[in-house]
Amino acid sequence: MLDAVEQTAQLTNQLITNILEQMESTHEHGRQTIKWYTKEINELLFSQPYLKPKLVGDRLKIASRITLNKYFSELQAEAGWLKSNTVVRSIMSIVI
Repeated sequence: MLDAVEQTAQLTNQLITNILEQMESTHEHGRQTIKWYTKEINELLFSQPYLKPKLVGDRLKIASRITLNKYFSELQAEAGWLKSNTVVRSIMSIVI
């Protein structure tokens, strides 16, 4: 029983390490690709399965829809991290 717990703990630690490494490499790539990319946006990408401009606006304290749409198009086109879908008159972007 203790061996199973130990193996599960080791696997969990490895998964966490892999996620943190991916977050770091994504953050570095984002900073090189997009000038406004921040650690907060990186954390938002890894914490939510989908994003709406309002979530990004709340995190960055930006209210302008034009600016937020520009940011979303950069996350889609330049970085390739989002895929937009329309769901009941609302555009949701899935983090890929």
